[in-house]
Amino acid sequence: MKIWICIPVFNRIEYTLKCLATLKAQSFKDFTVVICDHGSTDGTTERIKQDFPDVVVINADSSLWWTGAINRCVEYVLQHADEQDYLLTLNNDTELPTDYLDELVAQSIKYPHAVLTSVIHDIATGERVSDGYRQSWRGAKDRPVSFEKHHLPDDDNVIAVTLVSGRGTLFPIAVFRMVGLYDEQHLPHYFADYDYCHKAQRAGFPAYVCKSCRVFSYVAATGMTSVRDRLTLKSFITFLTSIRSPANLKTRWWYGWNNCPKAIFPIYIVVDVIRLVGGYFRHFLLVKRLSG
Repeated sequence: MKIWICIPVFNRIEYTLKCLATLKAQSFKDFTVVICDHGSTDGTTERIKQDFPDVVVINADSSLWWTGAINRCVEYVLQHADEQDYLLTLNNDTELPTDYLDELVAQSIKYPHAVLTSVIHDIATGERVSDGYRQSWRGAKDRPVSFEKHHLPDDDNVIAVTLVSGRGTLFPIAVFRMVGLYDEQHLPHYFADYDYCHKAQRAGFPAYVCKSCRVFSYVAATGMTSVRDRLTLKSFITFLTSIRSPANLKTRWWYGWNNCPKAIFPIYIVVDVIRLVGGYFRHFLLVKRLSG
């Protein structure tokens, strides 16, 4: 089997070069990296071609965002991959242990018809950020799971989950042949990875998180920090409408509409909006309390 590693990139060349260096150092060597540089202005493409000439670089404009960029990578892979190959989605702000791909391969042999995702560790501390999540539609939230309580009956290294992120998830090529691409139209940046996991599961591919497959991520560089920086009306509107915000109401609507059972969708969307708005204001109350 060969692994095709798909990475969308927009600037942040220093992250990309570190990520590619950890891929080059992998003990498993049968892989090809496919990067979509969607509008970088920091010389990303030139540096990749100079330092990592074996990497396939697809150039596109910045209108793609994450979903469009990962789709361009997937399209390339589908044109070149064999049926027994696998596709790994990865973000450029990640770094990998040298045995990472070997661990993924070992798990794919045990679970050949499954989507396998990684455990995220904070690169600053080395601590495990979480074990994994399952979607709760009635609660409109991601419910955390743990290896201690939720592992498979015969394998304490694996948990069945319903959500996987783009930061280290391995798919059999057959998933994309059956399901198609990520939802670029409705989910241009956030939730496309979660949405795709639901689609894959409906197509018969279970999703598992594997404790031995570790990805180290710059956790502080992700999330809501940039869209929740001050308590103003403009900031609040941006929080709920910006394509860069995981709280974007349109995005969250489509994610729920695509996957939530229709009978409880009204409950899901109302609870979700209440949680988002409440969380926004609680954040600033907490900041004020800590600074006071």
